[in-house]
Amino acid sequence: MVPPLCLARTFLQRGQHGQIRGLRSLSSLHRGAAVLPHHVRLTGALVPQHASVRHNTQHRVILLPEYPGHTAQTNPVMKSCKDGLPEFGQVNESHCYYGLGQRLMEFESAVCRMEASIEEGEKEWEVLLTKVEVERLELENIWAIVSLLKITTDKLDMDRFVTLEKRAERAFLTRYDSRTIHDFVTGDWVGTVEGEDKRVLERYVTEYRNQGFELPEKKYLELNANWMKRLGEAQRDHRFKLTTSTQRFRHVIRDPAVVREFPVDLLRAMSVDSTQPAKGPWSVTLHPYIYRKFLEYCPDRRLRWNAYNASTARGSPNSDVYLNVAGHVKDIRQHRLDQALVLGYYNYAELSMVTKMAASVENVQSMIASMLGVARESQEQELASLQEYAESRGFEDKIREFDVPFFRRKQIRTLYGVEDEAIRDYFPLPNVLKGIFDLLDSQFGIQFEMVTPDGEDLGTLWNSEVTLYRVKDGGEEVGFCYLDPYIRDDKAYQGGDKGWHVPIRPHSKVGGSNAVGAIVMALGPPGYGKPSLLSHQEVVETVRQFGKAVQQLLAARKWSETSGRSGVEWDCLAVVPDFLMQWLGVPQVLQSLSQHWSTGEQLTGAQVVSLINARNHLAGFDLCNELYKAAFDIAFYTEDYENEQFADLASRLAPQYLVLDREKEDAFPLYFDEMLTGHWAAGYYSHTWSRMLAADLFSAYLEAGLENTEAVAKVSARFKSTFLTSGSAVPTAQLFREFRGRDPTPEALLISLGLKEPIQPKNRGSKS
Repeated sequence: MVPPLCLARTFLQRGQHGQIRGLRSLSSLHRGAAVLPHHVRLTGALVPQHASVRHNTQHRVILLPEYPGHTAQTNPVMKSCKDGLPEFGQVNESHCYYGLGQRLMEFESAVCRMEASIEEGEKEWEVLLTKVEVERLELENIWAIVSLLKITTDKLDMDRFVTLEKRAERAFLTRYDSRTIHDFVTGDWVGTVEGEDKRVLERYVTEYRNQGFELPEKKYLELNANWMKRLGEAQRDHRFKLTTSTQRFRHVIRDPAVVREFPVDLLRAMSVDSTQPAKGPWSVTLHPYIYRKFLEYCPDRRLRWNAYNASTARGSPNSDVYLNVAGHVKDIRQHRLDQALVLGYYNYAELSMVTKMAASVENVQSMIASMLGVARESQEQELASLQEYAESRGFEDKIREFDVPFFRRKQIRTLYGVEDEAIRDYFPLPNVLKGIFDLLDSQFGIQFEMVTPDGEDLGTLWNSEVTLYRVKDGGEEVGFCYLDPYIRDDKAYQGGDKGWHVPIRPHSKVGGSNAVGAIVMALGPPGYGKPSLLSHQEVVETVRQFGKAVQQLLAARKWSETSGRSGVEWDCLAVVPDFLMQWLGVPQVLQSLSQHWSTGEQLTGAQVVSLINARNHLAGFDLCNELYKAAFDIAFYTEDYENEQFADLASRLAPQYLVLDREKEDAFPLYFDEMLTGHWAAGYYSHTWSRMLAADLFSAYLEAGLENTEAVAKVSARFKSTFLTSGSAVPTAQLFREFRGRDPTPEALLISLGLKEPIQPKNRGSKS
């Protein structure tokens, strides 16, 4: 049988007289998408049993592979969204490969049917969207299953599925790659569309515009055959070289005295034999968790500098001339500017703002400037205090960047009596989950009810450690949530304090689908009579992931594209998770999550306050570093590169934001991959923007008075009716104004970080 996905495809476009011309479609040029003939009924008897040819509206000739023809009876991963939860326990690599290949072809065929309906005279936007909704749900479902199994098991061949998922992404975007659909969504009739249908329509129009469909043919080809191709090549080369630099660094420690204070989970990650973490040798790498924790716990300054230098010199010619990425960084900047100019924008940052709540570069710069003064002043005081503390401990040099994590941890222990490893005894996972569930139930009426998979409607699990919860809103079922909490050898690992939320299925009233999601963590397993014990940061991360899950589960809208977190503005994606994390700043809530695993005692009030204060330690230092990266990112994609090279830009901005001098080996921004090859180009500010919105939203509780039960209930009901249930059907700016009655300000975030004193309301009749 021919595999369902043949990557060697032929894409040709023929002119009126049959001559071969330049490729026109974006999927042909940039995505390589293949589609099934729109007249083929995939669910009936007419299914392709051989390579087929399709002539679409762009006159492409596309060679297609054989259609697998799998069903739920022959392939468990093909189980429909309407037939219950996935059968994870029966799925193997072959099922995933052929199942995903079949679903992506079915989706492409649905897009073809949508095109055919338009050509036949269909004018109802809702009818056209309905034609692709079910196939979209099925493709998203199986794609998410594959992504989840890649994280939680070793069933799948990574290289093979990376290629397959790229193909699935191209297929998923074919709905934005049709001249027929473009002409329809930009027609005169669109003024009659309202509500959620209009939101989806606006998204289509934006996508088509930013892919060049409104450009003349010459400009369209310039964008897609030239600039986008070159941008992709530069990003690919940058990613490869930076990954190689990251993986090459390894330093072996053989002296047990160096690792004496290291926590067990760090030793387990570093040791040659993870079953004997106390037995060396131990390897220091640039794995994010190992690197971060190593700087916190390593007492040897030379070793700290060595690891820090290895991290910040990545991509520099001084580190390895063959892994120098400076040229690629310059190309990425240039080609993104070229992309923006061809599309009619002044620069790439302006293009990026189209999908952001901030809406303009000026608004981002205003946010950064409004926080910088207070944050930098606090940073100066914090680092002066840290220097004084370090000297009291026998340190005789000036504190440098790689010293801060180590002395920060020591100072927190001295000032607040908080030691992360000691505090674990008070946060057993079962009690933390109970506290989170109680909070969600009491404030928003959301119940998590543990259920046992039955192999039918409730499917099966991929591991015995996984727990399944039925989620209800006011007693009515809204979806399901899996929890895979513990670290395993066959599981991805980015540290116990970092997790994933995988949205397996979205809500869709039209498609008849309820939300299903999975939370994946890498916490220490229970053992020796103890439950899994969490650090404070792991508690925070667990709450954060449940924030993502709740938003996905409650936002049930008409279309999958407007439900959950799908389509939410990039700079608002983390608002709900960050909002839920704000509750951990309330002493009573944090205390309710604590209970000593052995004695049953809760943390005392004083311990809880110390824990909250410790979390904000060096808040000015941290915020200034985030603002520096955000400001650089915006300037990088705004300023004229000919007038100021990126290295000069970094040198100019650093003194404005950072108190400590940068190390001479620091190659920033060469290793700033979030901005260069990640999802945050001209959008790194989004992390701070979301925190600002979340703190401002939560300040409504403080204004109402947390002790006022009735007022708090009203605020929670208002938050639920806006941010938890709206999905992307309503712009976030509108939701915020409905909730707060005004636009956001940074005051609440600065107050929550302890950088600014809260304004005490005056009593009536008092003198000013």
